[in-house]
Amino acid sequence: MKFAICISLLGLTLITRLHAVDDVLQPNMLWVVTDDQRADSINAFNRMRFEQDNSRLGKVMSPNVDRLAAMGTTFLNTYNQNPSCAPSRAVMNTGRYSHRTGVYGFEYYNPTGQAHWRPMAPETLRDVAGYQTVAVGKNGLYAQHFKGKRGGTAPPLYQVNFGYRNEFAAKGLVDWHPETKWKGGKKGARTEFFFLPDGRKLSVTAESSDPDNRKEIRDRCRLFRHYAPGESNASNAGLILAGVNPQSPDKTRDGSFTTAILDHLDHPDETYVTKLGINQQGPDSSHPLFAYCGFEFPHTPVLPPQSWRNKFREFRYEIPNFTPEELASFPPQIQKLYKNSQSDHFTDEEKHLMIADYFAFCAYGDSLVGKVVDGFIHFSETQKRPWLVLYVCGDNGWRLNEHGMVSKFAHFDTDLHNPIIVASSDKNMFPAGKTVRDFTCFVDIAPTFLSAAGINLDQPDYQYLDGRDLAKVANGKVPPRDYIIAEPTHVTGPRAVIRTRDYKFSMKVRPSNKPGKEMDWALQANLKDIEPVFFDLRSDPSERNNLAFDPYYINVINAMRTKLQSIVLGDGRVEVPWSKAGGDPVFVSNFAPGADDGILELPNLNPKG
Repeated sequence: MKFAICISLLGLTLITRLHAVDDVLQPNMLWVVTDDQRADSINAFNRMRFEQDNSRLGKVMSPNVDRLAAMGTTFLNTYNQNPSCAPSRAVMNTGRYSHRTGVYGFEYYNPTGQAHWRPMAPETLRDVAGYQTVAVGKNGLYAQHFKGKRGGTAPPLYQVNFGYRNEFAAKGLVDWHPETKWKGGKKGARTEFFFLPDGRKLSVTAESSDPDNRKEIRDRCRLFRHYAPGESNASNAGLILAGVNPQSPDKTRDGSFTTAILDHLDHPDETYVTKLGINQQGPDSSHPLFAYCGFEFPHTPVLPPQSWRNKFREFRYEIPNFTPEELASFPPQIQKLYKNSQSDHFTDEEKHLMIADYFAFCAYGDSLVGKVVDGFIHFSETQKRPWLVLYVCGDNGWRLNEHGMVSKFAHFDTDLHNPIIVASSDKNMFPAGKTVRDFTCFVDIAPTFLSAAGINLDQPDYQYLDGRDLAKVANGKVPPRDYIIAEPTHVTGPRAVIRTRDYKFSMKVRPSNKPGKEMDWALQANLKDIEPVFFDLRSDPSERNNLAFDPYYINVINAMRTKLQSIVLGDGRVEVPWSKAGGDPVFVSNFAPGADDGILELPNLNPKG
């Protein structure tokens, strides 16, 4: 770092440090995150995993992400640490596990003044590394200390934030938008709005709606919604799992997010008027840029534009099988999840429609990713500044009748496996066309950005990070992990999972979600009480045969259980009864400090089993 100066940027005063390391400019950085996207929706990943194009379910299209993989390094075995939107995004932004931040689900949290909390990556890039920051689309963070100003945050998580659905819906630049009415602090009826190319906005509610609106939406969008056994698809309450987008491709939610970020990149060092009608200063070419684009596809409502849906009408898909034997092997927590998101009762035609439209929506989204990446690289090269693109294939995965369910929230590979691609103008840092098969995690994202910005992560100030710089992983400068961990807590209740190359073990870790209560319960609980699931991935890669009570595996199960408990319950676990106001008590469990060392040597199987 050469010096620090005070500047006024985009109407905000901040302290910034300009880095000059060996006279090398800091790179512009683009972070792209999609929402609920499965790994097998990307052909490049299918070729790396299965040595074939397409998902094992059938046809997928991803030419732009495939091209990005050829340009950069793919971290194929990347896993999220909490397979639901808000906690997964907290992990990505902080570089810390859920058990280190105390954010396990969709809590509204205000960590102001909390001793255990550290800044999120965009804040550090802004305040320490001198980056200007800009965002559009879904951040998905429930952090209340950022709330209160246009652009989202006070102090800002991003200096410029074009917003998410609310801002674009106000201008009619979306396809769909939900609004929930609250009365007396209680959640009331939810209204869905569908936006049409002619400028009309049609509303549909679960209880009632204009019959003409309902008929037009039914005829135009041909919606297929999730429904429970004994119900029907006629309900307006279920998640939209398939249908036709009511808007043109450029005016969907994600189409508008794409336009917003590209418009910004097209106006360096000048003021322009955004699509939202706001006078906005474009990027300052004297400072590096950190740009975030949070796409919503293929999260529900799954509504591919008609032209993209048509491409997939001719394809036939394999429907994942589900058996009564697998259902019987589910412990109570997974039974609860099954009842919440059951899909095995759908007709084969409905299942096929759900799969085809999901992959069509992913293919449409791939075209938008390509536009944003190309625009960003063009901007960086025009500015004569190095660049880095980090693409995350889903904040979590999505089931398409695997294990008899749709949705996420579980310990299955479909929920947890989300590969990352990092492409850079520096091919020594991230070699083109390289595939890394070592375990990597979402906690690695924040350290990668900070290190690329020139921050020395070996300094004491950054020892709080749980993750690793992916550049070091790509170049073999850190030892590989023996395992990954995750805490799928939302819907199921408190649960944790540990996975090695050969095995996966998951367990209930708490009797309830009440912060600070019975934090060591699992240490004394018997095997049945922790509701275990154990898969031998060598013979059961589809994770359908629960062997948790097979004595042949008891030695391995005990070792994996001990390691998992030590990490998520005893290596600096934090629990907080979060409130929007902040100042909440913090409960800490630290009986096994340093347990997360990346090493797990498993014993031999039990021959007496």
